[in-house]
Amino acid sequence: MSKRFYRALGKSETWPEITGVNPCGITYDDVLLVPQRDTKIASRRLPDLSVSLGPYNLTKPIIASPMDTITGEKMVRLMHEMGAIAVLPRGDLTRNGKLCRKFTRAKIRCIYAIGLKNALEEAKAYKKWGAKVILIDVAHGGMSQVVKAAKEIGERLKLTVMAGNIASFSQAQEYKKAGLKIARVGVGCGGLCITRLVAGAGVPQLSAIFDTSASGLQIVADGGIRRPADFAKAIAAGADLVMIGSMLAGTDETPGKVIGGRKEVRGQASEAYMKDNDVELGEFRAAEGISTMVKVKGSARHVINDLAAGLRSAMSYTGAKTIREFQQKAEFVLVTKSAQIENQPHILSL
Repeated sequence: MSKRFYRALGKSETWPEITGVNPCGITYDDVLLVPQRDTKIASRRLPDLSVSLGPYNLTKPIIASPMDTITGEKMVRLMHEMGAIAVLPRGDLTRNGKLCRKFTRAKIRCIYAIGLKNALEEAKAYKKWGAKVILIDVAHGGMSQVVKAAKEIGERLKLTVMAGNIASFSQAQEYKKAGLKIARVGVGCGGLCITRLVAGAGVPQLSAIFDTSASGLQIVADGGIRRPADFAKAIAAGADLVMIGSMLAGTDETPGKVIGGRKEVRGQASEAYMKDNDVELGEFRAAEGISTMVKVKGSARHVINDLAAGLRSAMSYTGAKTIREFQQKAEFVLVTKSAQIENQPHILSL
């Protein structure tokens, strides 16, 4: 991966040796992708967005987030149909087991989220029902218990295991030393997350992707995606796949009822989620997510198509036919606040 930053007059620097900014302090809005010369990509149909995830070959590097207001049976089925994949959230094992068996019979791709408590037992159950990929779904993936559980599940059950969330090179190195292969990256950057406001913990997401991908792990970027450009930048920075949550909120395929033209969306660390799942808040646990109502906005199909189209366009500007080539050829440029304003359709402010 190039991790190249443009300066001027054809000269560039390589991250983290970039001037004028703390290399650990940048996120999506802080950069643009520099259009490259002589790209020879005549059509946006040419870029290949395919990527492998364990036993699965996806045609779009997109994962629907394991949030109970984002992913249910309908979302899993749509993601499979569109060449992406979804994570079934943690929840009642009996109910999830029925879904797992149903998806297995229909040969529908799905990832299954489990917690740290009873991780091995839950993973065994999912494997019996036909699961092939497991996510150990915890906020602080740097804990030694997470690494131990992921290693044990992978070695004993021969399942593909994704673990996280992590946000630094040292955490990624611990995963690598333990033989783990896939890390979910992002702390405090989700659209419904307030971890940085409550705990003061996190790393700006673009830097987190640069840092963790340098370890050689397969990276799933999780959080901070507000528009297709962010999705493209995450891939360019070294993420192999991107997890999408709040962008899917309010779509037809999300669970929940429509009330007055709106649907609920909530973080898994929100007070509303914890109350419904008998998690006690108090001195030893604070809510680190929020809940809200969003307008309904039709099928998630449109969101996925917009993300894929934006990535194809970014790859054509870079002259890349594959994601790996995109990551090798991509060149970033740091931008000012004024440039961020210039990015907008400013006729609307006249």
